[in-house]
This record gives sequence, C-alpha cells and structure tokens, in this order.
Amino acid sequence: MSLEANDLQTIVSNYRAMDIEELKKNIIDLEEKSDCSLQLSKLDFAINELELKYKEREEQIDLLTKSLASSSRIDRWISSFKAVINQFVDIKN
Repeated sequence: MSLEANDLQTIVSNYRAMDIEELKKNIIDLEEKSDCSLQLSKLDFAINELELKYKEREEQIDLLTKSLASSSRIDRWISSFKAVINQFVDIKN
C-alpha cells in the first residue's frame, strides 16, 4: 500500500499540529504497530517532524539566551526598579 499525495499532506499536517509529547506518543504507537510499509512511512514522517520541533526549540532557546546575554545586568535592574515604582504609583492612585 502506498501513500497518495493527499494522504501524505494530511499526515504531515497532522504531525505538524502535534506538540512534542503527542509526537513522542504517536511514534511509540507506530513502533509497536510497525507491521506494514505504510506504518513505517508514517513513523519516518513522525520522527522527522519530531526532530524539526526539537531543532526549532533549540533555536528559540539559543535566541532567548543570546537576548538575555546581550542585555546588561544594570539595564535589567533599572527596568525592574522602574516596574516596581510604577506599580507603587498605581497602588497609590
């Protein structure tokens, strides 16, 4: 049994809509039921999508880390102090 283009698009879009935990669960289920080539194809797509999601997560973490590292500690303290002052002023009013 082979995958048609519409089936392939549906499978890929379903996997892209899943979060990492759902993908992991789906991969485990597919590994247990890998009795035909269609299941193995779905498993390959799921694993590829999981790898993409991990890569995207790593890129986001790297970006946040660089952003945090590029901001100076003094600027963060000043910003926090301003936020506290603004909250205090709002409470007074």
